[in-house]
Amino acid sequence: MMRMAPSIKALSYLLVVFVFILPQKAKTQNTLNDIRFKSKDNGIIVEFDFKNTISADSIYSWQSDNDWFYFTLHNVTSDTLSLINETSYTSPILAFQPIINDKTTQIGIRLSQRVESFELYKKTKTNLINAHLHYSLEKFNEIPMAINKNQSQREFDNSFSRSKNWMFLIGSGYVISGLVSKDGKNKNFEIGLSTIVLTYIIDKVFHRT
Repeated sequence: MMRMAPSIKALSYLLVVFVFILPQKAKTQNTLNDIRFKSKDNGIIVEFDFKNTISADSIYSWQSDNDWFYFTLHNVTSDTLSLINETSYTSPILAFQPIINDKTTQIGIRLSQRVESFELYKKTKTNLINAHLHYSLEKFNEIPMAINKNQSQREFDNSFSRSKNWMFLIGSGYVISGLVSKDGKNKNFEIGLSTIVLTYIIDKVFHRT
């Protein structure tokens, strides 16, 4: 019995199945398990924890005009209710909003400061992606964390300056006492000179002007 040659229509159908349909079915969606935020002096680190490994190229980021920063995770699904209930955040993050679409997950965070630049990094041999968001350097000193750090710096400088002056004064007193003493075994000069030299060295090592 003779076999009929396959028709052009049937061959075209098979081609579509093998080239387009099967690869899409084989490409299963990844899952976003968790999100963590780490505040830094000059920005924020957003850490995405996925079920499977993912490329940083699968994440698209942008900033809106109303201080919302968005991440679009392509071919990623997640449990929005779980993310909302289990994701914790504090200032400078003012709001957090996960949105799930058909084949993407969108994560929105509203910040108290606008972001000037950002980078995405994949942590080696893990399913983690880190997004580093950086504030503007011009506004860095306006950030509360930076203000607190500068205040602590000034307090340290003032305290160190008072201690330094007091040590120089004590050392000078011992030196003068040793110079005017007629006792050949008087150790005041050596103590005073050592105190002055040690204070000078400490000032050079820890000087923070």
